[in-house]
Amino acid sequence: MQVGKMGRSGRARLATVLLSSLGALTLACGGDERGSTGPRLPGNPPPNPQVRSAAFIADVNLVTGKVVISEPHTNVTPGSAMASSPSLSVGALGPGGPNYSIVAGDVVQLTSSNLAASTLGEFVPGKVRVTFDINITNRLSTVRLITPTFPTPPAGVPGVFLFPYEVVPTVTSGGVSVGGDGTDVIVEAPSVGSAVSAVTWDGAPHNFFNDAGCAAGANDCYRYEAYTQPLEAGGTSEARTVGFDIDPTLHSFRARLIVAADLQNSGAAPTGTVAGSVTSPQRGALVGVTVNVNPGSFSGVTGAGGAYSIAGVGVGSRVVSLSNLPSGCSAPPVQNVTVSGGGTVNANFSVTCTVPSGTISGTISSSLGGGLNNVSVTATPTGGSAVGPAISSSSGAYSLSGVPVGASGAGSLALSNLPSNCTNPGAIAYSGLTDGGTINVNITVSCTAPPAGYQMTATWGPITGGQVTLTLRIDMGSFDDPAIPGPDDIDGIQHILLYTNTPRLQYVSAANVAGSGLQNIVANGSTPGQISWINGSTNPGVATQQGLQGLAVFTFNVLAGAPTTVTTNSTFVVSRGDAAASRNGTDLVPRIIVNEGTLSIP
Repeated sequence: MQVGKMGRSGRARLATVLLSSLGALTLACGGDERGSTGPRLPGNPPPNPQVRSAAFIADVNLVTGKVVISEPHTNVTPGSAMASSPSLSVGALGPGGPNYSIVAGDVVQLTSSNLAASTLGEFVPGKVRVTFDINITNRLSTVRLITPTFPTPPAGVPGVFLFPYEVVPTVTSGGVSVGGDGTDVIVEAPSVGSAVSAVTWDGAPHNFFNDAGCAAGANDCYRYEAYTQPLEAGGTSEARTVGFDIDPTLHSFRARLIVAADLQNSGAAPTGTVAGSVTSPQRGALVGVTVNVNPGSFSGVTGAGGAYSIAGVGVGSRVVSLSNLPSGCSAPPVQNVTVSGGGTVNANFSVTCTVPSGTISGTISSSLGGGLNNVSVTATPTGGSAVGPAISSSSGAYSLSGVPVGASGAGSLALSNLPSNCTNPGAIAYSGLTDGGTINVNITVSCTAPPAGYQMTATWGPITGGQVTLTLRIDMGSFDDPAIPGPDDIDGIQHILLYTNTPRLQYVSAANVAGSGLQNIVANGSTPGQISWINGSTNPGVATQQGLQGLAVFTFNVLAGAPTTVTTNSTFVVSRGDAAASRNGTDLVPRIIVNEGTLSIP
């Protein structure tokens, strides 16, 4: 809104009225007052209510660390009477001519940022200096803002003017209250003291409303900021820092800010374009992200390749930010750009996101029935790298977490370390994997029935930390020898394990398998490609050696070199008439079927 100018003739009439009033006051005082030091003049008048009503209100709160700027509650249109009106009449401007006014919320928007408070006495003894930045945005579409005619600007100073018409401390008495769960005592200190404009305002005190200067003690002179003019339609000014000196006991205050500018027809508002792209190093182009440009509430949405373009943005300083980002992505810092008429300014964003991943689980089963134990499962997302392996349990169950979703949520599974009587199915396709989701892929492997006997397996573990293990087990429940009373057992074994001699493997140690009844292992791996070992029961009187038994676990270092494949080969050693025997002395070797293991070293 606007306040119309009072011309020089109007000021002359005002002066005449004041002089007449002073004459009447002198006469009313009586003769006994003549010869005194002078007439008794009234104090400084309060702020003009019409001008005051057109001021923006900046509520500064140092406790919350916020500046809240409210638009004037009453709009004032041009005219010497300063009559109230609900809106600005742009038609009053005339054909290209200026109109002078105090402008309000229907013409401009004030935006604050960077609130800060100094240390006590840093600038003025006993005072704290509070500063913040203010931008002015022209809300009009075909009208530019230029140097005002009223209020009267300083001679030779062009610009759109902002000055603090009134500064009022917010005084509170403080108090004590109870909060939280009823056990928290909240003590609020009183807020008392004064607040005045600081020299942070660039312009020296100036009398905007009459021709008088700024004598000492004058209360109608104001420091000011002069923003670059013209401020084009839809444009945003540069940021300027304003400041106030307050008592350290004052927590908040209110400043009424006047914006003064003439309005001039400028035709269609000049606009520009903000364009760019939004991408993530982890996820690539981000589609469907909202790009916001403020002040002005301009926005757009990223499309293919993460690109966006927002046309029709008002010229001037703008802040570009992102919203509606995918889950797992963090909003990057805002970007400050300057939009020029007819031009395009770029603002590209790189967004940090977590890698979308899910879980693949299922069961590895034999075509003969039952699950396959110790099978390695790896997943390779389409276009990505292999993840895993996961090792199947005794029931054949596996679960592979942290599998990247990739671009399509699809990929393939691969199996290794299958029993020798089973055929590797090759790549098994999967699809439908989503971020945080789980898909179930069950795999049945074609296997042939093994010969009747005790199934002994050599199982390689994954290569971890430059080492790999080989575990030997025997399933005494896979065959029933009538020569052994009750459940079949194994009481001791003597064995030579041969493995492909390669410089990539270096024998380290041998150990018992946890939970096995055979806990007396002795081994010699000094000959490359060969381990001679023996193991026996710790307590022949306890039938813990029945069922699935761990025989030995060997550890190797994996050395650098060319990729190779390592296979095992078992030889039983007869030293006391048998190489593997039950507690009652039955020779087990003729019925032991060894399933050798194969290891691929990349």
